[in-house]
Amino acid sequence: MRKYDPNLVNVIREKQYVKEVNGVKTLFKPVPDDDREHAMDPRLYEIASMKKKMFANRAKGGFRLSNERYRPDKVTYDLIENEIDCDERLIPVNGTHMIDIFIYRRADIGEKVTPVMVYLHGGGFTAGDIHLFEKQMQFIAEQSGATVVFPEYRLAPETPYPGAHEDAYATVRYVYENAEELHIDREKIMVAGDSAGGLLSNACAIRDIQDGAKIIRKIFTLYPACDNRQIDEIDDYVWSYDDYPMIPEQEEIARSRIDRIKKGFEKKGLSLYEQGFAKEGDPLLSPIQASDEILKQYPETVINNSEFDFLRIGGEQMAKKLNRLGVNVRLVTYCGCDHGILDMLGTVVQAEELCLCMADELKAM
Repeated sequence: MRKYDPNLVNVIREKQYVKEVNGVKTLFKPVPDDDREHAMDPRLYEIASMKKKMFANRAKGGFRLSNERYRPDKVTYDLIENEIDCDERLIPVNGTHMIDIFIYRRADIGEKVTPVMVYLHGGGFTAGDIHLFEKQMQFIAEQSGATVVFPEYRLAPETPYPGAHEDAYATVRYVYENAEELHIDREKIMVAGDSAGGLLSNACAIRDIQDGAKIIRKIFTLYPACDNRQIDEIDDYVWSYDDYPMIPEQEEIARSRIDRIKKGFEKKGLSLYEQGFAKEGDPLLSPIQASDEILKQYPETVINNSEFDFLRIGGEQMAKKLNRLGVNVRLVTYCGCDHGILDMLGTVVQAEELCLCMADELKAM
């Protein structure tokens, strides 16, 4: 079930074009049914207008963790047409605890050995779970014929840094070490994630390099948190609203989508997760600050940004740095979109297109 014409996915792909951003060739995915430059996607504009009122009411009561964890505004729909098997299991992490993981495969592939994607969800390290992302994982597994693994990593503030990092990397290691049992090709591991999960994907790549294992072949990030420095601490580039052209009549809503992440970042940053346990400049929390020696060993990398997202500039700068170091990096920008589009599969056409892109990347392996 979809809340839009399914042909719009094909329209996005037919209209996509390449343009250089900061010296990096960038693939732009246009709004499929509004040809105005810098126009918000009409579905997202309607949703964002509703959310602006909702979040304004929530803000009156101040920050509440329960509001972040319960999000009735994020609606997903089931798009699969084939049976998908789900294997839920508990796996050990560092001999100290266990976490729950979900493994998705098409029922009709049996024990065929496949590529695998470990997906690390977003939610600012404080929210997100399988209930929000299950339909996306099933759809990717169906469309790719690959195995999709989704860990329920521990959340803050109950589990501070480096809890989520430990759980994410342990999942990657588990997949690699149990490849035969899981019927996956240990030479074809892709790690993907959105927002905070995009940060965790980068952290896994860094840990993988530091350990000398290099078992991750590709990372695919969606509007990732690449640079967690405060704006006034950045000395190698400038963040500015000037980098976000907007249609005048949409400016209030478009800017509210940027400010939603910007203000939260300025007020809390990662404090609910860090809780004083992290060191300033830790590349596992700010991947763009990793050394050139580490970054030049990165696996193939795909960075997907949204046009009206505070994190876009950091993602573009990360791509620029990786490109300078000779890494096979591809940069993608979803025009007219904001942060968190994957959360609305079947409601927002770009969520479906992103899932198909992840499936394409797995098939290409």
